[in-house]
Amino acid sequence: MKAFSTHPYLFKFTIFISSFVINLLTAITTFAQQESSSIGLKADFYHGYFYDDLGFFNQNEPVIVSRTINNLQFEESESDNFNIGKGATYYSPGKPDEFSARFYGKIYITTPGAYTFHLSSDDGASLWFDNEAKPLISNTGDMKGMQYTAASKTLSAGFHDLLIYYGEHGGSQALVLEYASGDLVRQVIPNGVFYPVANSVVSPVLTDFTVAAKYQQVTLDWRTQTELNSQSFVVERSTDGKSFKDLLQQPGAGTSTDPHTYKALDESAPTGLVYYRLRQELGTGQKVYSPIKAVKIEQAPPPSFSVYPNPNAGKFYLEIQQATSQPALLELLDMSGRSQYQQQIVNPAETQRIVSQLATGMYILRLKTTTVTLTQKLVIAK
Repeated sequence: MKAFSTHPYLFKFTIFISSFVINLLTAITTFAQQESSSIGLKADFYHGYFYDDLGFFNQNEPVIVSRTINNLQFEESESDNFNIGKGATYYSPGKPDEFSARFYGKIYITTPGAYTFHLSSDDGASLWFDNEAKPLISNTGDMKGMQYTAASKTLSAGFHDLLIYYGEHGGSQALVLEYASGDLVRQVIPNGVFYPVANSVVSPVLTDFTVAAKYQQVTLDWRTQTELNSQSFVVERSTDGKSFKDLLQQPGAGTSTDPHTYKALDESAPTGLVYYRLRQELGTGQKVYSPIKAVKIEQAPPPSFSVYPNPNAGKFYLEIQQATSQPALLELLDMSGRSQYQQQIVNPAETQRIVSQLATGMYILRLKTTTVTLTQKLVIAK
Protein backbone atom coordinates (compact mmCIF):
# COMPACT_ATOMS: atom_id res chain seq x y z
CA MET A 1 0.00 0.00 0.00
CA LYS A 2 1.22 3.47 -0.88
CA ALA A 3 2.02 5.61 2.15
CA PHE A 4 -0.23 8.66 2.67
CA SER A 5 1.42 12.03 1.99
CA THR A 6 0.08 15.58 2.39
CA HIS A 7 -0.52 17.30 -0.94
CA PRO A 8 1.24 20.70 -1.09
CA TYR A 9 -1.93 22.46 -2.35
CA LEU A 10 -3.88 21.07 0.59
CA PHE A 11 -1.22 22.37 2.92
CA LYS A 12 -1.39 25.84 1.35
CA PHE A 13 -5.21 25.83 1.55
CA THR A 14 -5.00 24.96 5.25
CA ILE A 15 -2.61 27.86 5.84
CA PHE A 16 -4.97 30.19 3.92
CA ILE A 17 -7.99 29.14 6.01
CA SER A 18 -6.04 29.59 9.23
CA SER A 19 -4.90 33.06 8.16
CA PHE A 20 -8.47 33.97 7.14
CA VAL A 21 -9.83 32.92 10.54
CA ILE A 22 -7.15 34.90 12.36
CA ASN A 23 -7.87 38.01 10.29
CA LEU A 24 -11.60 37.60 10.82
CA LEU A 25 -11.16 37.34 14.58
CA THR A 26 -8.89 40.37 14.52
CA ALA A 27 -11.50 42.35 12.57
CA ILE A 28 -14.23 41.34 15.02
CA THR A 29 -12.04 42.35 17.96
CA THR A 30 -11.19 45.69 16.32
CA PHE A 31 -14.90 46.37 15.61
CA ALA A 32 -15.73 45.61 19.25
CA GLN A 33 -12.97 47.95 20.42
CA GLN A 34 -14.23 50.72 18.13
CA GLU A 35 -17.77 50.17 19.38
CA SER A 36 -16.79 50.38 23.03
CA SER A 37 -14.50 53.41 22.62
CA SER A 38 -16.29 55.58 20.03
CA ILE A 39 -17.57 58.04 22.65
CA GLY A 40 -15.76 60.67 24.70
CA LEU A 41 -12.10 61.69 24.78
CA LYS A 42 -8.75 59.97 25.28
CA ALA A 43 -6.59 60.75 28.32
CA ASP A 44 -2.92 60.22 29.19
CA PHE A 45 -1.84 60.68 32.83
CA TYR A 46 1.66 61.53 34.08
CA HIS A 47 3.65 61.53 37.32
CA GLY A 48 4.40 65.03 38.53
CA TYR A 49 3.12 68.56 37.95
CA PHE A 50 3.90 70.27 34.64
CA TYR A 51 4.31 73.84 36.01
CA ASP A 52 2.75 75.36 32.84
CA ASP A 53 5.58 73.89 30.75
CA LEU A 54 4.02 71.94 27.88
CA GLY A 55 7.40 70.39 27.07
CA PHE A 56 6.77 68.28 30.16
CA PHE A 57 4.37 66.09 28.16
CA ASN A 58 7.00 65.30 25.51
CA GLN A 59 9.83 64.75 27.98
CA ASN A 60 7.98 62.28 30.20
CA GLU A 61 6.24 58.97 29.59
CA PRO A 62 2.60 58.66 30.72
CA VAL A 63 1.80 56.19 33.46
CA ILE A 64 -1.74 55.73 32.09
CA VAL A 65 -2.14 55.76 28.31
CA SER A 66 -5.19 56.33 26.10
CA ARG A 67 -7.85 55.94 28.77
CA THR A 68 -11.31 56.79 27.36
CA ILE A 69 -13.37 59.24 29.42
CA ASN A 70 -16.95 60.41 28.87
CA ASN A 71 -16.41 64.14 29.23
CA LEU A 72 -14.58 66.73 31.32
CA GLN A 73 -16.69 66.99 34.44
CA PHE A 74 -14.27 66.46 37.30
CA GLU A 75 -15.82 68.59 40.03
CA GLU A 76 -13.65 70.17 42.73
CA SER A 77 -12.65 67.60 45.33
CA GLU A 78 -9.67 66.27 47.26
CA SER A 79 -10.72 62.69 46.50
CA ASP A 80 -9.52 60.73 43.47
CA ASN A 81 -12.22 61.84 41.03
CA PHE A 82 -9.73 61.40 38.13
CA ASN A 83 -9.20 57.77 39.16
CA ILE A 84 -5.44 58.06 38.76
CA GLY A 85 -4.66 56.15 41.96
CA LYS A 86 -0.98 55.47 42.46
CA GLY A 87 -0.24 57.08 39.10
CA ALA A 88 0.11 60.33 41.08
CA THR A 89 3.46 61.24 42.63
CA TYR A 90 1.97 61.24 46.10
CA TYR A 91 -0.94 59.05 47.07
CA SER A 92 -2.60 58.59 50.40
CA PRO A 93 -5.74 56.44 50.16
CA GLY A 94 -8.18 58.28 47.87
CA LYS A 95 -6.15 61.52 47.84
CA PRO A 96 -3.68 61.79 44.95
CA ASP A 97 -1.37 64.80 44.59
CA GLU A 98 1.02 65.95 41.86
CA PHE A 99 -0.06 64.57 38.53
CA SER A 100 -0.68 65.94 35.07
CA ALA A 101 -2.90 64.87 32.18
CA ARG A 102 -3.48 65.38 28.49
CA PHE A 103 -7.01 65.00 27.10
CA TYR A 104 -7.49 64.81 23.34
CA GLY A 105 -9.93 63.89 20.59
CA LYS A 106 -12.47 65.63 18.37
CA ILE A 107 -15.56 67.71 19.04
CA TYR A 108 -18.42 67.76 16.53
CA ILE A 109 -20.23 71.07 15.98
CA THR A 110 -23.72 70.72 14.48
CA THR A 111 -24.47 74.43 14.06
CA PRO A 112 -21.82 76.92 12.89
CA GLY A 113 -21.43 80.11 14.88
CA ALA A 114 -19.90 81.71 17.96
CA TYR A 115 -19.42 79.44 20.97
CA THR A 116 -18.41 80.47 24.47
CA PHE A 117 -16.22 77.94 26.26
CA HIS A 118 -15.83 77.87 30.04
CA LEU A 119 -12.79 76.15 31.52
CA SER A 120 -12.74 75.68 35.30
CA SER A 121 -9.67 74.11 36.89
CA ASP A 122 -7.63 73.55 40.01
CA ASP A 123 -4.72 73.80 39.29
CA GLY A 124 -3.41 74.73 35.81
CA ALA A 125 -5.16 73.93 32.51
CA SER A 126 -5.32 75.12 28.91
CA LEU A 127 -7.73 74.55 26.03
CA TRP A 128 -6.55 74.23 22.40
CA PHE A 129 -8.36 73.89 19.05
CA ASP A 130 -7.25 72.54 15.68
CA ASN A 131 -3.48 72.56 16.37
CA GLU A 132 -3.50 76.35 16.68
CA ALA A 133 -0.38 78.12 17.91
CA LYS A 134 -2.07 79.61 20.97
CA PRO A 135 -4.62 78.23 23.42
CA LEU A 136 -8.14 79.62 23.51
CA ILE A 137 -8.05 79.54 27.33
CA SER A 138 -5.10 79.24 29.70
CA ASN A 139 -5.45 78.89 33.47
CA THR A 140 -1.87 79.30 34.68
CA GLY A 141 -0.24 78.87 38.06
CA ASP A 142 -0.75 76.48 40.94
CA MET A 143 -1.35 78.86 43.87
CA LYS A 144 -4.70 80.37 42.84
CA GLY A 145 -7.12 77.66 43.82
CA MET A 146 -10.12 77.20 41.53
CA GLN A 147 -9.90 79.27 38.33
CA TYR A 148 -12.87 80.10 36.10
CA THR A 149 -12.09 81.42 32.61
CA ALA A 150 -14.28 81.91 29.52
CA ALA A 151 -13.52 82.77 25.91
CA SER A 152 -15.47 82.77 22.64
CA LYS A 153 -14.59 81.20 19.33
CA THR A 154 -16.38 81.00 15.97
CA LEU A 155 -16.53 77.41 14.75
CA SER A 156 -17.66 75.90 11.48
CA ALA A 157 -19.97 72.89 11.42
CA GLY A 158 -18.17 69.56 11.56
CA PHE A 159 -15.19 68.13 13.43
CA HIS A 160 -12.56 70.13 15.30
CA ASP A 161 -9.47 68.78 17.05
CA LEU A 162 -9.55 69.37 20.78
CA LEU A 163 -6.68 69.26 23.28
CA ILE A 164 -6.64 70.04 27.01
CA TYR A 165 -3.56 70.07 29.23
CA TYR A 166 -4.08 69.80 32.97
CA GLY A 167 -2.05 69.55 36.15
CA GLU A 168 -2.82 69.01 39.83
CA HIS A 169 -0.14 70.18 42.25
CA GLY A 170 -1.65 69.73 45.70
CA GLY A 171 -4.84 69.93 47.70
CA SER A 172 -8.10 69.89 45.77
CA GLN A 173 -8.37 68.97 42.08
CA ALA A 174 -10.91 69.93 39.40
CA LEU A 175 -11.37 70.20 35.64
CA VAL A 176 -14.70 71.12 34.01
CA LEU A 177 -15.29 72.11 30.37
CA GLU A 178 -18.59 73.77 29.39
CA TYR A 179 -19.94 75.63 26.36
CA ALA A 180 -22.91 77.73 25.25
CA SER A 181 -24.27 79.13 21.98
CA GLY A 182 -27.73 80.39 21.00
CA ASP A 183 -30.36 77.94 22.26
CA LEU A 184 -27.47 75.79 23.52
CA VAL A 185 -27.57 76.86 27.16
CA ARG A 186 -24.37 76.79 29.22
CA GLN A 187 -23.69 73.17 30.02
CA VAL A 188 -20.98 70.60 30.56
CA ILE A 189 -20.09 69.44 27.05
CA PRO A 190 -21.80 66.03 26.69
CA ASN A 191 -20.14 62.80 25.62
CA GLY A 192 -22.27 62.65 22.45
CA VAL A 193 -20.22 65.37 20.70
CA PHE A 194 -16.80 63.96 21.66
CA TYR A 195 -14.93 61.39 19.57
CA PRO A 196 -11.78 59.77 21.04
CA VAL A 197 -9.70 59.94 17.88
CA ALA A 198 -6.96 62.28 16.72
CA ASN A 199 -5.70 63.07 13.22
CA SER A 200 -7.92 60.42 11.61
CA VAL A 201 -11.15 60.20 9.64
CA VAL A 202 -14.28 59.42 11.62
CA SER A 203 -18.01 59.50 10.83
CA PRO A 204 -20.23 61.49 13.20
CA VAL A 205 -23.39 60.08 14.73
CA LEU A 206 -25.65 63.03 15.65
CA THR A 207 -25.35 65.73 12.97
CA ASP A 208 -28.36 67.91 13.81
CA PHE A 209 -30.76 68.46 16.70
CA THR A 210 -33.39 71.22 16.71
CA VAL A 211 -36.23 72.14 19.05
CA ALA A 212 -39.11 74.43 18.00
CA ALA A 213 -42.16 75.47 20.01
CA LYS A 214 -45.61 76.61 18.92
CA TYR A 215 -47.14 77.53 22.23
CA GLN A 216 -47.21 74.31 24.28
CA GLN A 217 -46.49 71.98 21.39
CA VAL A 218 -42.77 71.34 20.89
CA THR A 219 -41.34 69.62 17.81
CA LEU A 220 -37.96 67.91 18.07
CA ASP A 221 -36.02 66.93 14.94
CA TRP A 222 -32.67 65.18 14.77
CA ARG A 223 -30.47 63.51 12.18
CA THR A 224 -27.76 60.90 12.33
CA GLN A 225 -25.12 60.13 9.73
CA THR A 226 -24.08 56.76 11.14
CA GLU A 227 -25.26 54.59 14.01
CA LEU A 228 -23.43 51.77 15.77
CA ASN A 229 -25.44 49.28 17.84
CA SER A 230 -28.07 51.99 18.36
CA GLN A 231 -31.07 50.54 20.20
CA SER A 232 -33.17 53.63 20.88
CA PHE A 233 -33.37 57.40 21.33
CA VAL A 234 -35.05 58.75 24.45
CA VAL A 235 -36.25 62.36 24.57
CA GLU A 236 -35.67 63.84 28.02
CA ARG A 237 -37.30 67.02 29.38
CA SER A 238 -36.44 69.31 32.28
CA THR A 239 -37.75 72.54 33.76
CA ASP A 240 -34.47 73.49 35.46
CA GLY A 241 -31.84 72.16 33.03
CA LYS A 242 -30.49 69.77 35.67
CA SER A 243 -33.06 67.12 36.55
CA PHE A 244 -34.35 65.38 33.42
CA LYS A 245 -37.22 62.93 33.00
CA ASP A 246 -37.94 60.54 30.14
CA LEU A 247 -40.66 61.86 27.83
CA LEU A 248 -40.68 59.87 24.57
CA GLN A 249 -38.78 56.99 23.01
CA GLN A 250 -38.07 55.92 19.43
CA PRO A 251 -36.16 52.89 18.11
CA GLY A 252 -32.68 53.50 16.74
CA ALA A 253 -31.30 52.20 13.44
CA GLY A 254 -29.09 49.48 14.93
CA THR A 255 -25.83 49.53 13.01
CA SER A 256 -26.06 51.61 9.85
CA THR A 257 -23.88 53.82 7.67
CA ASP A 258 -26.94 55.45 6.07
CA PRO A 259 -28.30 58.83 7.28
CA HIS A 260 -31.52 58.70 9.34
CA THR A 261 -33.98 61.41 10.34
CA TYR A 262 -36.16 61.41 13.45
CA LYS A 263 -39.06 63.53 14.70
CA ALA A 264 -40.87 63.67 18.04
CA LEU A 265 -43.66 65.86 19.43
CA ASP A 266 -44.19 67.05 22.98
CA GLU A 267 -47.89 67.91 22.90
CA SER A 268 -48.22 69.54 26.33
CA ALA A 269 -45.02 71.23 27.44
CA PRO A 270 -45.15 73.33 30.61
CA THR A 271 -44.89 77.10 30.23
CA GLY A 272 -41.63 78.92 30.86
CA LEU A 273 -38.11 77.90 29.86
CA VAL A 274 -38.01 74.17 29.10
CA TYR A 275 -34.93 72.07 28.36
CA TYR A 276 -34.63 69.03 26.09
CA ARG A 277 -31.89 66.52 25.32
CA LEU A 278 -31.54 63.13 23.64
CA ARG A 279 -30.24 59.97 25.26
CA GLN A 280 -29.09 57.32 22.82
CA GLU A 281 -29.15 53.81 24.27
CA LEU A 282 -26.51 51.47 22.84
CA GLY A 283 -26.49 47.69 22.86
CA THR A 284 -23.32 47.83 24.95
CA GLY A 285 -25.23 49.49 27.77
CA GLN A 286 -23.61 52.86 27.13
CA LYS A 287 -25.69 56.04 27.20
CA VAL A 288 -24.81 58.83 24.79
CA TYR A 289 -26.15 62.32 25.44
CA SER A 290 -26.84 65.15 23.02
CA PRO A 291 -26.34 68.83 23.86
CA ILE A 292 -29.13 70.40 25.91
CA LYS A 293 -31.46 72.73 23.98
CA ALA A 294 -33.67 75.33 25.68
CA VAL A 295 -36.92 76.76 24.35
CA LYS A 296 -39.37 79.29 25.81
CA ILE A 297 -42.92 77.96 26.07
CA GLU A 298 -45.80 80.45 26.11
CA GLN A 299 -49.38 79.84 27.17
CA ALA A 300 -51.61 79.33 24.15
CA PRO A 301 -54.25 82.08 23.76
CA PRO A 302 -57.86 80.92 24.17
CA PRO A 303 -59.70 80.01 20.94
CA SER A 304 -61.79 82.78 19.39
CA PHE A 305 -63.53 83.65 16.15
CA SER A 306 -64.67 86.68 14.22
CA VAL A 307 -67.64 87.21 11.86
CA TYR A 308 -67.93 89.86 9.15
CA PRO A 309 -69.95 91.62 8.02
CA ASN A 310 -72.36 91.66 10.94
CA PRO A 311 -75.23 92.49 10.25
CA ASN A 312 -75.39 90.74 6.88
CA ALA A 313 -77.96 89.41 4.40
CA GLY A 314 -77.27 85.74 5.18
CA LYS A 315 -73.83 85.61 3.60
CA PHE A 316 -70.78 86.24 5.81
CA TYR A 317 -67.18 85.22 6.51
CA LEU A 318 -65.92 83.33 9.53
CA GLU A 319 -62.32 83.33 10.80
CA ILE A 320 -61.28 81.00 13.61
CA GLN A 321 -58.23 81.62 15.80
CA GLN A 322 -56.81 78.47 17.43
CA ALA A 323 -53.39 77.59 18.82
CA THR A 324 -54.00 74.03 17.66
CA SER A 325 -56.21 73.58 14.63
CA GLN A 326 -59.31 71.48 15.37
CA PRO A 327 -62.36 70.76 13.16
CA ALA A 328 -65.48 72.58 14.32
CA LEU A 329 -69.27 72.54 13.99
CA LEU A 330 -70.96 75.84 13.10
CA GLU A 331 -74.62 76.28 14.13
CA LEU A 332 -77.05 79.17 13.81
CA LEU A 333 -79.72 79.11 16.51
CA ASP A 334 -82.85 81.22 16.68
CA MET A 335 -83.53 83.12 19.88
CA SER A 336 -85.52 80.21 21.29
CA GLY A 337 -82.43 77.96 20.97
CA ARG A 338 -83.55 75.89 17.99
CA SER A 339 -80.94 75.01 15.38
CA GLN A 340 -81.72 76.61 12.01
CA TYR A 341 -78.44 75.98 10.16
CA GLN A 342 -75.39 73.68 10.53
CA GLN A 343 -72.07 73.38 8.72
CA GLN A 344 -68.96 71.32 9.42
CA ILE A 345 -65.73 73.33 9.36
CA VAL A 346 -63.11 70.84 8.20
CA ASN A 347 -60.19 73.23 7.73
CA PRO A 348 -60.55 75.93 10.38
CA ALA A 349 -57.21 77.53 9.46
CA GLU A 350 -58.82 78.92 6.29
CA THR A 351 -61.33 81.77 6.14
CA GLN A 352 -64.83 80.26 5.75
CA ARG A 353 -67.53 81.76 3.49
CA ILE A 354 -70.94 80.95 4.93
CA VAL A 355 -74.10 81.15 2.80
CA SER A 356 -77.41 80.64 4.57
CA GLN A 357 -81.06 81.16 3.49
CA LEU A 358 -82.31 82.28 6.88
CA ALA A 359 -84.99 84.89 7.36
CA THR A 360 -84.33 88.33 8.75
CA GLY A 361 -83.75 88.27 12.49
CA MET A 362 -81.27 87.82 15.30
CA TYR A 363 -79.45 84.53 15.72
CA ILE A 364 -76.85 82.92 17.97
CA LEU A 365 -73.80 81.66 16.09
CA ARG A 366 -72.41 78.68 18.03
CA LEU A 367 -69.01 77.17 17.23
CA LYS A 368 -68.12 73.84 18.84
CA THR A 369 -64.77 72.00 18.84
CA THR A 370 -63.72 68.98 20.86
CA THR A 371 -62.44 71.26 23.63
CA VAL A 372 -64.50 74.47 23.59
CA THR A 373 -67.86 76.01 22.66
CA LEU A 374 -67.98 79.66 21.59
CA THR A 375 -71.02 81.85 20.84
CA GLN A 376 -71.74 85.25 19.31
CA LYS A 377 -74.86 87.14 18.23
CA LEU A 378 -75.46 87.45 14.48
CA VAL A 379 -77.96 89.76 12.78
CA ILE A 380 -79.47 88.95 9.37
CA ALA A 381 -81.09 91.93 7.69
CA LYS A 382 -82.42 91.62 4.12
